[in-house]
Amino acid sequence: MEIERSTATGWVAWVLFGGILLVLLGTLHLTVGLIALLRPELIAGDRADQLLDISLTSIGWLHVALGVIALVAGVGLIRGLTWARVVSVGLALLAALVNFAFIAVHPVWSVIGIGLAVLIAWAVAAHGREVADAYGS
Repeated sequence: MEIERSTATGWVAWVLFGGILLVLLGTLHLTVGLIALLRPELIAGDRADQLLDISLTSIGWLHVALGVIALVAGVGLIRGLTWARVVSVGLALLAALVNFAFIAVHPVWSVIGIGLAVLIAWAVAAHGREVADAYGS
C-alpha cells in the first residue's frame, strides 16, 4: 500500500473556519428570521426595525432566506464543493459590505467583521480546492 503525501497548506484551516462560521451565521439568521415571523413582538422597535423602512415580516423572510443559504453553503464549504466556494465568497463579500455600512455604529466589531470576511473570502478563493482534494473529489 502506498502512502500519499498531502499537499494541503495551513490555509485549509481558514477555509474550514469559514465553513463553520457560515453554519453558525446561517443558524443565527434562521433563528432571528423565525422569531421575526413567529413572535415579532420580541424584536419590534429595535434598531434593525428602525434602520430600514420595510416591514418586520420582510426582514424576517430575508433573514430566513439568508440563513438557509449560509447554512447550506457552510456545510458545502466544509465538504469542499465548488458551488459552495462560489456562494461562500459572495456571502463573505456581502458580510464585509454590511459591516462597512455599520462601521459608524459598531466600529470595532465592524472592522473585525470586515477583516474576517475578507480573510475568509481570500482563503476560500485561493485555497478552497485543497479542501476538495482532501476528500478525494
